Amino acid sequence: MKSIWLTICSTFMVLGAIAQDGIHFEKGTWEEVLAKAKKEHKIIFVDAYTTWCGPCKRMAKSVFPDKEVGKFYNKYFINYKMDMEKGEGPKFAQKYRVNSYPTLLYIDYDGEVVHVGKGARPTDQFIGLGKEALSKFDKTGDYKEKYEAGERDAEFLRAYAYALISSAKPALKIANEYFRTQKDLTTKTNLEFLFDFASEADSKIFETLLENKSKVIEIKGQKEFDEVVKTACEATVAKAVEYRVEDLLKEAKAKMKSAVPHHAKEFSILADLQYNRGIDDVVTYVKIADKYLKKYGKKKSEVWNRYALEVLRLTEDAKLLQKAESWAKTAYELNNIPTYARTYATFLHKRGKTEEAEKIYKNQPRFTPK
Repeated sequence: MKSIWLTICSTFMVLGAIAQDGIHFEKGTWEEVLAKAKKEHKIIFVDAYTTWCGPCKRMAKSVFPDKEVGKFYNKYFINYKMDMEKGEGPKFAQKYRVNSYPTLLYIDYDGEVVHVGKGARPTDQFIGLGKEALSKFDKTGDYKEKYEAGERDAEFLRAYAYALISSAKPALKIANEYFRTQKDLTTKTNLEFLFDFASEADSKIFETLLENKSKVIEIKGQKEFDEVVKTACEATVAKAVEYRVEDLLKEAKAKMKSAVPHHAKEFSILADLQYNRGIDDVVTYVKIADKYLKKYGKKKSEVWNRYALEVLRLTEDAKLLQKAESWAKTAYELNNIPTYARTYATFLHKRGKTEEAEKIYKNQPRFTPK
């Protein structure tokens, strides 16, 4: 019995929480990706891979889908995958001297290499590699010197603001200064600037973006507008958690409701979940999570399992664990696979139901990580 419990625990540790998001990789040609990067003032991250490369497959399966990896890379990079043996791949490999796989390339919008990583990396090192690339791309030094010397020309401020966001540095102060030089905020250039710098819902730039919603959507599209609003509101929720300011949480939810009403209800519940998780109010977190699962979980076994595992990490409270056990059971009943069976068995064992746990565990094939 003890050995079974140890195996369950080790499996639980291996599985952890399943990521919700990951890196968004662009489609299209290399020239199209370069053009997009230039327009958005970003570096391009290129996953140079082959179909037979084992380490490439491991990164595609376990690193690129990671939520934190996605959050970082989607914010600061244009991401692109290229098979080095198909299509544009051989020519690309020759130009950029790709001779091992995966090669993780960071290329600026002029096509020049900023940074290179060879071989697969775990999530933390992969994010670190990206941060190193950003630091090498940092062109803000000259701008800062001129700014401190008194330069305030509109085009200078605009370029400085873009240099700051390209280097993952705070840019709102300079962006706001640029807007104060503008008499007409509805030009295409200024509407695109609004779109690019509306990074937090609790900002003047974001409010101006909403005031020009229809014009921005004409240029960028509804889907892209919705995504920018969502990202900005999420940033304000994160700030609410960091500073424990509930008014910021309310502001983020209100602005989401105003700007993108069709996503507002689900966003509101997820924001409340994040806030109560962040301030360590586990009781409220579980209550809201139960509401969310019943409303939006439906047949999403991975979602039920994820929240069950989260509660298992957060508390030893018997009532809360009992509720989370019911979620684990739902995941298991929706999709009888080893991952969810072991989560459910872990809860059963924790509550002293060792025979039931053993039965569920023995009925599953042995877990063998690929």
